[in-house]
Amino acid sequence: MILSMELRHIRYFIAAVEEGSLQGAARRMHVAQPALSRQIRDLEGMLGCVLFERRARGVHLTPAGASFHRDALSILQMVEDATQRSRRIGLERQQRVRLGLVRTVGKYAFMHRALEGFTRERPQVAVEFIRGSSPDLVQALQDGRLDLALIYERQLDPRTFGQRIVHHESYVLALHPRHRLARQEAIHLADLAGEPLIWLSRRNNADTHDALLQHLRLHGLEPVVQHEADSHDEQIELVGVTTGICLTIASTRLTTAPGQLLFRPVSDLGLEVQLRLAWRKGAATRSAAALQESLAAAIDGHQGEIAAGAAAWTLTAGRSVARCPGGAGQ
Repeated sequence: MILSMELRHIRYFIAAVEEGSLQGAARRMHVAQPALSRQIRDLEGMLGCVLFERRARGVHLTPAGASFHRDALSILQMVEDATQRSRRIGLERQQRVRLGLVRTVGKYAFMHRALEGFTRERPQVAVEFIRGSSPDLVQALQDGRLDLALIYERQLDPRTFGQRIVHHESYVLALHPRHRLARQEAIHLADLAGEPLIWLSRRNNADTHDALLQHLRLHGLEPVVQHEADSHDEQIELVGVTTGICLTIASTRLTTAPGQLLFRPVSDLGLEVQLRLAWRKGAATRSAAALQESLAAAIDGHQGEIAAGAAAWTLTAGRSVARCPGGAGQ
């Protein structure tokens, strides 16, 4: 029987103690007196003891009732404390945003502009950064461990995820200035035949790795792998160390010191990668929604720069190596 006890029984009991009468307790709890009296009798039945002595001028606690009263106050206080803790944790969750970043995304100026504006307008909200590969970040979004993520490639299920393409980015050839191809302004895929390459490993980059390999093979080029790198940034480091070359995404130039390497478009390499902002539908907190708005505004500005031919997105002869998305839904 004790398992069927409910908080309302306890609240009615405490009200009767504090009011000194069942009639006063009924008024305080906004219920009819017969209903409240029945709840008190039910409580006594559950406990197997009499809690009140009914007198003409009200009710008085029995010794069993006095004991239960002390415990009942503790129970209600515990419930109140638990409620407040839950609300506080919920509020703290609203004041934290978890943003996933594919490993090399920190080079994009639009992201820094968005975060600076967001932090300035909402200094009380902490932004937690989680770095990883695109597959890992998508899984974290799916599991609810992330609110938003900037990722490469990855076709996402539109029933589960919202997404926006930030830009389409070309591949370029990064060369050490002492490499023999550095003298050429125009590079073709045929120029790479037999040339050792610093190659992006498949381990953390399955989508981009497989797409590039398939594209080269369709054009009759089997890459000669000199070294494997786990990221585009590591590719650049190895090119510098080995005086070699690599095929990499154009934005790698943004974090390469001027004069360290040369970057050339490959005229017949039409492959692109997509940078996307992704989020799980129906799961946004107020803080996450605000950061998404800030990122959206910054992405608008970023796409405007690309459309205007900003220097960061052009190589030799003013050739653009990134383009804005076009068409509905992108």
